[in-house]
Amino acid sequence: MTDSGTGTKMPEPPKAGRKTAIAEVAASGPEGSQAGFWAFSLSLYDRPGAAQACLALQDRFGADVNLLLLGFWRARRGYAGWADAELGRVESAVAPVNAVLQPLREARRGLKSLCEIEPTADALYAEIKALELKLEQVAQVWLAAASRVGPAQRSAKSPPDRDDEIEAAAVHLAAYLERIAAGDQAALQLGADLLRIAFS
Repeated sequence: MTDSGTGTKMPEPPKAGRKTAIAEVAASGPEGSQAGFWAFSLSLYDRPGAAQACLALQDRFGADVNLLLLGFWRARRGYAGWADAELGRVESAVAPVNAVLQPLREARRGLKSLCEIEPTADALYAEIKALELKLEQVAQVWLAAASRVGPAQRSAKSPPDRDDEIEAAAVHLAAYLERIAAGDQAALQLGADLLRIAFS
């Protein structure tokens, strides 16, 4: 895989499939890049308004929330924002996981409605929800690998510059929202809300 902007050979996503990706999630320590991305995402999701904004962008505009949050996490680690071509490359890299994740999410939502009239479906709903969560982690492994995220680019002795982090996250956000919503004001407002929550 080659970056069309630079001609540089880019790393391929993991090739060994689901088993290897899940094993990588399990093996990542608390300082591992994939584990760090997951912890960041969970922490952000717990903030008031974050889950609602993420789900609205996902449901109304087809946003890949993991890809959206990846840009925020990269910004927190001192990385610059992405251009559209880089977003497209990383989005393509995780497509095989999303092809499984999306129908699983739809099945889980359908089961939620069924549980209201058929209590015996509760156990199956819980199993599918757990599998969906595991696949979300696998998607983050692939995204982190495709984006070549490692240690933060800034020096460990240098304090984080919040303005630079916000600017990098905003560049990523603007490029991604342009891809999925092409200037839609509702999407822009949801994105601005999420950016504020993430960096408040």
